Amino acid sequence: MIKKFIYKVLFTSICFFSLLSVVLFAVSKYVEDKKFKNSQTESNTLIVKSDCKYDLLFMGISHARNFSRYENHKIVERILDKKIINIGQGGGICSINEQLFYLKYFYSKGNKADAVVLILTPSMLTSEKLPIASNTFDKEIFDLSFLYQYLLFDSENKYQRIIKYLQSKLTKEWINLEPDYTVGKFDSLTRMDELTVKKGFLLARQQNINIERFKKSCFQVEEIIKLAEMNNSKVVFIIPPALFGKWPEHNQVSDFAKKMKEKHGINFYDFSESVLKPQYYYDHHHLNTKGVKYFTSVYLKPIL
Repeated sequence: MIKKFIYKVLFTSICFFSLLSVVLFAVSKYVEDKKFKNSQTESNTLIVKSDCKYDLLFMGISHARNFSRYENHKIVERILDKKIINIGQGGGICSINEQLFYLKYFYSKGNKADAVVLILTPSMLTSEKLPIASNTFDKEIFDLSFLYQYLLFDSENKYQRIIKYLQSKLTKEWINLEPDYTVGKFDSLTRMDELTVKKGFLLARQQNINIERFKKSCFQVEEIIKLAEMNNSKVVFIIPPALFGKWPEHNQVSDFAKKMKEKHGINFYDFSESVLKPQYYYDHHHLNTKGVKYFTSVYLKPIL
């Protein structure tokens, strides 16, 4: 009797998960067929293909993804005369650890990049919120390889993130996801508001730097270096510009980057105070399209 019950439960479970998988695959295929470009989506699985070769791979948080948003991707490729892929994730949903996972996924599909450009935003290494964000994969397609690799990956809040990943494929937002054809981000500041900047620092950190968190993030960054080296990619660290110049964590992150330069021979550039004109920003630390064009031409082109 008990055996019969167990068999029924197993059979029902298998049928349920098989049906669920079919639905998740079908919905993801429907979204994928809309043919997104790197500049038109925040998703990585929609743009990471197999067996592709790139000159540069950008990674980081929003300050990295901004080089592709709003059709900035074409501008940067044209100025640098390089083929680029951008796996950076903004929106407060992705830590440096999940960026490491995305890079592993990129290489697992037989892809190559001559150089990995890590946009090393200082607050990324001290944030307590990014490592536990559960919505990291909301815009990723349902892919068994992606899911299996993440199940084996060491991360925080893993199972809540996976549950959210699966649930998100059954939402109206996912089914209705369309390429973003916005061309250019032309909002600009007229001056720096010091009060807004101070409030932003408090909101981003809300407490003193957690040394253990910072050390853990540094370890994960070094794992990125090792992974890139294993795949014959050079590594470049860039601290991006901000209208206020240096983040509160700047010195700690800069010192760490210098150690990585000595230990691994990476290239490190501190551009934190390179662009201090308000008209190049749409907020106090994100370049608008005019700013991306200026920064890429004046600062990135000579080093990349």
